[in-house]
Amino acid sequence: MKSMLKKQSVLALSILLIGCGSMSVPDINLPMLNGDYRELSLAPKDAIEYQCEKNRHFYVKVLEGGKEMWLIYSDREFGLKQVESSKNVYTNDATTLEINDPETFIKEGDVLAYQKCQPKKLK
Repeated sequence: MKSMLKKQSVLALSILLIGCGSMSVPDINLPMLNGDYRELSLAPKDAIEYQCEKNRHFYVKVLEGGKEMWLIYSDREFGLKQVESSKNVYTNDATTLEINDPETFIKEGDVLAYQKCQPKKLK
């Protein structure tokens, strides 16, 4: 009885192995594996990146035809309204963005948080 069971097991295993040998594995074409990929931008859509001293940066999105700015840091974002007396100054009473050529800066309260900032050149 054991001999018959052994023969059947060997026969079944042989059939399974033969079946596996004739299987074909489909070709998988993943662009990231063959080097055909492009780097995605981390910049928010329609925003301008500003590079500052100490390798810091932030993004600004222009809203309402330039009357408001959306300030985007890596960990938070918020809106600023244009100061009526100055065309290039935007504030929300806690944070002030002053856009000057050639250097822009951000004050948080009385502290100069970002300084010597310039718009990043597009590649």
